[in-house]
Amino acid sequence: MIKGNHKGKILQDHKKVGHKFIPPLMQIENLKETSFIGNTLPCLLWVSAIFLRNSDRNSVNTIIEFLIRCKEIINDERMPALVFMNNFDKLSLEQKKSIREGINDESMLNILKGSLAHQHHLLEKYPLSFLFEDYHYEVERGKSIMLLKEDVSALFDRHTIHSTKVQTTAFVSMTATGKLFLSSDIDLPDFNSIFFAPNSDESNRLASFVRANINAGWNFEWIRSEQCQFT
Repeated sequence: MIKGNHKGKILQDHKKVGHKFIPPLMQIENLKETSFIGNTLPCLLWVSAIFLRNSDRNSVNTIIEFLIRCKEIINDERMPALVFMNNFDKLSLEQKKSIREGINDESMLNILKGSLAHQHHLLEKYPLSFLFEDYHYEVERGKSIMLLKEDVSALFDRHTIHSTKVQTTAFVSMTATGKLFLSSDIDLPDFNSIFFAPNSDESNRLASFVRANINAGWNFEWIRSEQCQFT
């Protein structure tokens, strides 16, 4: 489990500008904030769908293990953060084929396909379509549309517990795959609090942390200092 290292140092690493406190990741020079609904939400729809149809533990394990496996198979430091679904479009057909053939965990594949088949069925040029070769989807279109609406509506308000679980998992997956490295000087919240104490003060602090940083976009590289691990 991840524990924050605040120990009475809450907001110590924030920069005060007027009456606002700016978190450390938002102090990066030339950082551009992006629209969650317009840019980030569509890229995290697959994560939302998995959380809606599986237990929290299975969802977290499946998502992060899948992304770690993708990293190991592609083995290219230039690979973008694949937790944002649109980044799969940046992979070559050969790389996608390698991922499809390299994942031999049937349990993982069953969760992915079972949770995402309706998105594959409905969305044109779905970035994860390469996982569905020879997959027969038998749910009628009306049911698929209803499921897709659930994926979107559950994520539409980024302040809900569901949305925070999705954003937290996305954030942690980037540390697990080497796309994001965090300084030990950053006052980290307890990443597990959203799962085990979702209404606690620590969970609220976590929610603010991941909202600020997921919305910052990830068009920059970090110097490695201390990597988070999520268990």
